Amino acid sequence: MKKILTGVSIVLISLFAISCESETTDQKEKKGDNAPTIDTNSVSFCNCIEPTSDYISKCETLFPTPQNELDSIQRRKEIAACTGEVLSMSDTLTRYVLDSINKAYESDLSLTIKEIPEEKEDPISEDCKAFLEEYAESIKSFSSLLKKIEKSPDDINLMIARPSQEEELYSFASKPQMFQCSQSESFKKQVEILNNKRDKLLSN
Repeated sequence: MKKILTGVSIVLISLFAISCESETTDQKEKKGDNAPTIDTNSVSFCNCIEPTSDYISKCETLFPTPQNELDSIQRRKEIAACTGEVLSMSDTLTRYVLDSINKAYESDLSLTIKEIPEEKEDPISEDCKAFLEEYAESIKSFSSLLKKIEKSPDDINLMIARPSQEEELYSFASKPQMFQCSQSESFKKQVEILNNKRDKLLSN
């Protein structure tokens, strides 16, 4: 009798252990313990532009926040490489270099319209750019006249032409396009640069 009871007990204990193990496995599956894991060792920068929660800590370690201007420029290049964005020149140069380029542009008398940093956030429309080009051409024409006068100071025809060309230069300030385009700060900056170049020529 004792042997029978002992055998039954062993069977019951075995069944209980199997049941517990099965329940534990089911709980693990419900908790996601057996869910596939993400291999964060293969994280690239492109994964980290908008990282999922699984990538965040790894991204912060591999690609920390830029600490200086050069780091920021490099980061912009990396983002562009992933997104296919085309960077402008101003996106890849330091502020010191950009300032130097802008000062040279503002002081030279080449009268070629170049893009300024302000246009990145405040682009100038094609019509307004055409007006700037027209204004620049008028200043160029006046500059050419001054050079001719310098070579032939006694030429009366050149002397007569000067006042009319000066008047034409100043007429740009009252043209309709000037008012229409002046809502753009970038446009106003470009006009200011051209006005300064005009004034340098007029002071000669």
